[in-house]
Amino acid sequence: MSFRDGVRDKVTKSGDPKGESPKAKESAGHGLSAQDVARLAADRSGESRQATVQKLAATYAESEMSPAEREAVMALFQMFARDAEQRVRAALAASVKSLPDLPHDLAMILASDEAEVAGPILESASVLTEADLLMLVRDSDTAKLLSIAKREHVPGSVADALVDSGNEAVVATVVSNPGADLSDRAMERALAAFPNSETVKEGLVSRPVLPVTIAERLVNLVSERLRERLVTHHALSPDMATDLVLESRERATMSLLRGARSTLAVEALAKQLHKNGRLTESLILRAAVLGDIDFLESSLAVIAGIPRENARLLVHDAGRRGLASLLKKADLPGRLAVVLQTAVEVADETQFDGLERDRERYAVRMIERVLTAVDENPDNILDQADVDYLIRKIDRLQGPQAIAC
Repeated sequence: MSFRDGVRDKVTKSGDPKGESPKAKESAGHGLSAQDVARLAADRSGESRQATVQKLAATYAESEMSPAEREAVMALFQMFARDAEQRVRAALAASVKSLPDLPHDLAMILASDEAEVAGPILESASVLTEADLLMLVRDSDTAKLLSIAKREHVPGSVADALVDSGNEAVVATVVSNPGADLSDRAMERALAAFPNSETVKEGLVSRPVLPVTIAERLVNLVSERLRERLVTHHALSPDMATDLVLESRERATMSLLRGARSTLAVEALAKQLHKNGRLTESLILRAAVLGDIDFLESSLAVIAGIPRENARLLVHDAGRRGLASLLKKADLPGRLAVVLQTAVEVADETQFDGLERDRERYAVRMIERVLTAVDENPDNILDQADVDYLIRKIDRLQGPQAIAC
């Protein structure tokens, strides 16, 4: 079938009023008219063929056609896939990329073409198999690899191959794609290959789920902004999560100096942690014991669903009933009241002395008072893991020489 005969045959079948279905009539404005055929007969320019491709694809996608009609249109698509002009082939690829019945051989012809033609097919065509994609990864340039890395679903083996491409832009794209089935090993290889790449690190941090091992490796490699996302969106060990929250809070509040701007920062952090299931009992306890009463107030307010000012009044209630009622409203165990009340009392009665390392002395004094209260209380107030963390914290805060408290 020649190009012109194929076009005329398509118009004859879809343009005959007697043979048109209602939907075909509705789509007639998108299809080829007699004027289109006349123009094609006189004008074989690339622009004319490009317009023909787009009209054919629109008609095919939107009209009800018989099997014979669809076969005729596909025969024309096969011809256009081998057109001498790139813009015609590119128009075809962009027009048919999402067709559910796109023939496999036609998809492969287009996917093997130049990047400008192949891109839409590589990114969107569902007919391409995992084996197809692996083969295409091996034979593709950067532009094509980027298209594959953006697919709605990237199988694990294909994601591995993309990571192994050694191309920073490709690796950053695939690790940031939530539809890419990345193994822990693939993420480790991406991080090892590009430890200084901000785009690769940001791509990993932005993933909906990140293994703890990867998250903790990223902690010391990313910016402060990305650290906050790590602690609020991804699972970290309790020790690391506590340390990161405290570091973030300390920077935001300038060593716990209160103010409107720092209060807003605390509330925002508490809300993000709670929204993503990271505002744990252990985190709240540890932060309070290390002197971050602002964070305690904001956390209990967020969990209980009350204004922060109300939570602050209850936390500092001298009769201790306020804190107990707040814990109950937040659905937290009442046994925490002893630890939290001790932390609040120490914070209320202790001032920074303004001398070198006063922040460390304050924290050590706070921890020691709380641990003493725990020892004196018969209830199992703190988990052993929390106690061990606080003891290790004292050692780190005191450093090589003891700090007078």
